[in-house]
Amino acid sequence: MPRLNRKFKSGMKKGILTLCVLFSCSALFAFDFSVRFMPSYELPVDNFLNNAGGFGINTGFDLSPVTIRSRDKLYLSGQFTYGGYPIKAFGIQSLMDGAFGVGYSFRFSDRLAAFGEGFAGIWNFIGNKELVEESVSGISFGGRAGVDFYVGPALSLTGFAGFKSYYSKPEPFMNTFSIGVGVKYSLSRGLFNQTMISMEESEVTPLFPVFYSFYADNSFGSVTFVNNEPNEIYNVTVSVLVPAYMTTPYKVAEIEGIKIGESFEVPLYAFLNENILDLVQPKTSEMEVTVSYYSLGKLQTTSYSLPVTALNRNSMTWEDDRRAAAFVSGKDATAQRFARQVQAIVKTQLKSSIPANIQYAAAMFGALKAFGINYVVDPSSAFTDNVGTAAVDFLQFPHQTLLYHGGDCDDLTILNCALLEAIGIETAFITVPGHIYMAFDSGLTVEEARGKTGKGYYIEANGKIWCPIEITLSQDTFGLAWTYGAREWKKAGKDAMLIPLKDAWSTYLPISVPGSDTSIDMPSQDAILKNFREANYY
Repeated sequence: MPRLNRKFKSGMKKGILTLCVLFSCSALFAFDFSVRFMPSYELPVDNFLNNAGGFGINTGFDLSPVTIRSRDKLYLSGQFTYGGYPIKAFGIQSLMDGAFGVGYSFRFSDRLAAFGEGFAGIWNFIGNKELVEESVSGISFGGRAGVDFYVGPALSLTGFAGFKSYYSKPEPFMNTFSIGVGVKYSLSRGLFNQTMISMEESEVTPLFPVFYSFYADNSFGSVTFVNNEPNEIYNVTVSVLVPAYMTTPYKVAEIEGIKIGESFEVPLYAFLNENILDLVQPKTSEMEVTVSYYSLGKLQTTSYSLPVTALNRNSMTWEDDRRAAAFVSGKDATAQRFARQVQAIVKTQLKSSIPANIQYAAAMFGALKAFGINYVVDPSSAFTDNVGTAAVDFLQFPHQTLLYHGGDCDDLTILNCALLEAIGIETAFITVPGHIYMAFDSGLTVEEARGKTGKGYYIEANGKIWCPIEITLSQDTFGLAWTYGAREWKKAGKDAMLIPLKDAWSTYLPISVPGSDTSIDMPSQDAILKNFREANYY
């Protein structure tokens, strides 16, 4: 076999190996890797065949490692071309060549791009022995220019024209002009589903299990994406899935269109289920953020994984004092049982001259005193230190405070509110600088309250008359707790705030956690009745 022909075959093997390496790199680094198939009409000039023309079939592999001006491509190309030239009386004569080249694609609209490329390689002519004594090989070089029409993100139609010179000694074997059409297919975009939406930045705040329903309409972070597609995208949707606490993805954004290179920020929401309420320790899970959009009429989808931490179910921050309302549930089984037993014990002892709400509140206060509820300061989790901040506080559910026989001011406030709500008495939080306590609906009308001598002990707000109770005085008398509650309200003046639980629940729904049905020893009926009879009223 002639030496040049052996070089041709050796060169082709090396070329194929190089293409395989480039393909692997493209898949690994998300470069654009495309394959082309371009039939052409070949018009030979200055050649010994003296025929009118032939046909060519060019197959190539293009690797584009560089994007310029947001959507122009600089690419490297590996090509193989078969040319067939019909010669009268000799049939079709074959010429093959392999080449490497470099090109530039200028994309001037979403669907149209112009390109130009130059290439060089080796060729081999396997002709009839009557035409040439042996196969002839040599070096080829040339160029090509054309236009691509993008049918979709991966597929484009191509029209082109080019020139190629088949060089050999002592004179060129043949020069050809070519014109043709073809197709290009991006393996990266088509087979490997490479998308061009990238995540620019993300911010994810911890999830508080007690607010699991809150996150359906209130964000817990945001993600910023950028459109790196070489065209505008449409019908963009973003969904969130936290598999540990969700069964289906939750759609968080719908955007009509995003221009080339444009960034868009998406708030994160989640429709969480009650499984998150089982957490007694913080847990970090994976969250999937999926972006779907249409690019040149084709649906594209990409997903990103982000870590999200769910705190334990007793966690809360005091950025909004209304948040504590989520811990106040009249359906807390232990608190409900406690409240109804106390109600049943004192029901026949109520006085007609005093509103029933006030007497039931006094009975509940006295029952907790008999039960041994104590105010316990928690230095590491104090309302005073955390109010108005994002610092994480630990709040007890009503059944926990009963089980532990004590808690700090927010724990006792939650418990007292839950007990009264369990028997149908509306309650409210009162916040003053550095402290939180509670109030309940007295049952008095505005006119009745204004006519009483002890009217200074009531708070008129939201069309109701409220009784403020300082719940930290849990081992003192109901009358003293009421007196201190009114005094603190007056002293704080404009800095005091009354938050009806009914209003707070419109944003922060009350929840009851697993395990809330706890067995406790109720105080004796005699102790409950004794404290109830000794209660002072205003």
